[in-house]
Amino acid sequence: MKKLLKNAKILKSADGSIENKDIVINEDKIENIYLNGEIEDEKNFEVFDLENKLIVPGFINSHSHTIMSYFKGNADDMSFKEWLFENMLPREELLTPEMAYYGSYISQLEMIKNGITSFADMYMFTDQIAQAALKTGMRAFISRGLSYDNEKGWQKRIDENIETYKKYNNYFGRIKIGFGPHAPYTVNHEKLKEVSQLAKKYKTHIQIHLLESEWERKEYNLKKIEETGLFDNPTIAAHCVYIDDDDMHVLSRNNVTVSHNPSSNLKLGNGICPLTKLFEKNINITLGTDGSASNNSLDIMKEGYIASLLQKSKYGPEKIKINQILRMMWENSAYAFEEKIGRIESGYKADIAVLDLKNIEFQPLEDKKIKSHLIYSANNSNIWGTMINGEWKYYNKKLINIKLEEEKIYENFAKWHKKLEKDFINNNISND
Repeated sequence: MKKLLKNAKILKSADGSIENKDIVINEDKIENIYLNGEIEDEKNFEVFDLENKLIVPGFINSHSHTIMSYFKGNADDMSFKEWLFENMLPREELLTPEMAYYGSYISQLEMIKNGITSFADMYMFTDQIAQAALKTGMRAFISRGLSYDNEKGWQKRIDENIETYKKYNNYFGRIKIGFGPHAPYTVNHEKLKEVSQLAKKYKTHIQIHLLESEWERKEYNLKKIEETGLFDNPTIAAHCVYIDDDDMHVLSRNNVTVSHNPSSNLKLGNGICPLTKLFEKNINITLGTDGSASNNSLDIMKEGYIASLLQKSKYGPEKIKINQILRMMWENSAYAFEEKIGRIESGYKADIAVLDLKNIEFQPLEDKKIKSHLIYSANNSNIWGTMINGEWKYYNKKLINIKLEEEKIYENFAKWHKKLEKDFINNNISND
């Protein structure tokens, strides 16, 4: 049965204005949009009265490591190298497939509660991430994190990536599998050429970290990366904090998307991405959270707020506009992943977030101020509902249609977290 979402205010797109409209959803797509009350005969619809609610496109998280939910609260006050090499990588060595499944699962629940309908994930255990996405119903763009230590290890990771692609790519139209070379300082140029050829063969995307920290500038430059052919594929480059004008020209002429992760960049002391300069070069910019280990939350609304304030502080309050931030939350990511999401429009996927306007964050409640409130006042506590592919996953602030009970997920997550931390401590003692 078709769904009718009625009596709501809607924001169709970043550049749109607030309208009083009803939405008809047919299976996984938005079928049509009507004026409030225009549909008089409702007997053939499953009706949802969303009076005093705001419907917006579902938020899109363009960079995450969902399994890193286990590492939240670890090494909060350490330098990037200490955080990565002394705390994260040793913990990652202790992960098991079952741990990975629940780690990703709990992150996906957090994102659903935050109005996020789609996420990109570069990590290990891609099979488990995909399995969790099948259960939660999220739209997922997954790539196997690839690094080079030796030929045997490299081939094992490549084989895992290809196996995940063959098993899950386009599964239920919600899961897309790409390739994820971690960074040019962990994957040499010859291997980047190999990844480029594989992505072309399988007609899929690339996810990679680029120039996240200052020391990386001495390790590689983007012109050399361009020569590997990597950017011939749809590429999402996370961070890009330490890029110069030459780098921007490379990104622009290759249509590379930048995933901006402001909270992670700040927390690890890596600085501020020059968004305003990227916009001037017509580079597509999206918003990502990074993993819980470097952010501690998976909340795109928070990232938009921080991103805007950083740019206004550094470059001037007039240099970044509300609509630019909203596009980073929605349409720009949809463009990067070549999906009909990120807008409320006939024929687009029914991926939406619903916010409760009867909250102090939306006062004074004037249509002309709602977009400003979305960036500078509202927060994840205002999320009332999340729909993905035409199915409610979060409704009236409650998770629904989730295959495992929430309490069961927390219980398993806590069990595996306890084991992981115990093993990490024991390993450190034995190494001492």
